Amino acid sequence: MYALWKPLIDTLRAGTPLLTVEGGEAMKTLPVVRRLWKKLWQYEVERQDVVVFIGGGSMLDVGGFVASTWKRGVPFVYVPTTLIAQVDAAIGGKTGINFKAGKNLIGTFAEPVAIWAYRGFLETLPAREVRSGWVEVLKHAMIVGGALWELVLARDFTQVPSLAILEQAAAVKWEIVAQDPTEKDRRRVLNLGHTLGHVWESLSLSQAIPFTHGEAVAVGLVQEAWLSYQKGYLAPAHLDQLVEKIRSEKLLLPLPSFTWERWLKTLLQDKKRKAGRLYVPIWAAPGEVRIEPVRVQELQAAVRWYKKLLR
Repeated sequence: MYALWKPLIDTLRAGTPLLTVEGGEAMKTLPVVRRLWKKLWQYEVERQDVVVFIGGGSMLDVGGFVASTWKRGVPFVYVPTTLIAQVDAAIGGKTGINFKAGKNLIGTFAEPVAIWAYRGFLETLPAREVRSGWVEVLKHAMIVGGALWELVLARDFTQVPSLAILEQAAAVKWEIVAQDPTEKDRRRVLNLGHTLGHVWESLSLSQAIPFTHGEAVAVGLVQEAWLSYQKGYLAPAHLDQLVEKIRSEKLLLPLPSFTWERWLKTLLQDKKRKAGRLYVPIWAAPGEVRIEPVRVQELQAAVRWYKKLLR
């Protein structure tokens, strides 16, 4: 990414020290965090200094965590360069790294002092990354319904979204986070598709080509929508709409190989557990999401249904 945008990035940093790291989910580890802390020490970063993180969602997750824990917190700025980062990861103050098989089990809530989003970055993304980012746009459309839902259904996920769609999708998260900054209540709807999505993302890491975050969430959205239908909340027509959209965008993907034992171990690390119970956002209709306690057996049934859907 730096090689593509070197002149712009060098202008932004104005001669300050630069460190590049390999992006992607694999970077969200303690060794990478230690490396970044070491660099902050070497550069003698003080509490009034500002650190700028330029990259996709994984870079922002790690960078925000590093900055929020260095000397009990130094100011930081996000420059999101992927679609998923611009409409989701950069917004809301969640930082985190993975631990064992769990997604974002170590992290903080820490807001950047500024976010600088530039649509031009998206024009150089691989098609797979654009498609992956659209899944979070779709998720936001499912949450608010209305015009955004209809707009997203009609769009081709291989094309970079218009500025208007980017603004609308980002605004969905801004408004929800403003109501519930630390995810005590309303913000939990943003986890739509992520309960099972995070499981598949983690289990896919052993594959030659792991799922992107968006690909895993797309699978989670379909499986959890079926669960909503089974519980009597979601109309069959809306389930069909979602399945066909995901299928048409080539996101109805085969599951990683797994055993139910590994699947369950990964699932039960989910941060959305409370008193041993899983609370899952259930999509009842475009514009309507409710948080429901869900049994493990219900989620297993959704996985089995999905496997049949792929045949």
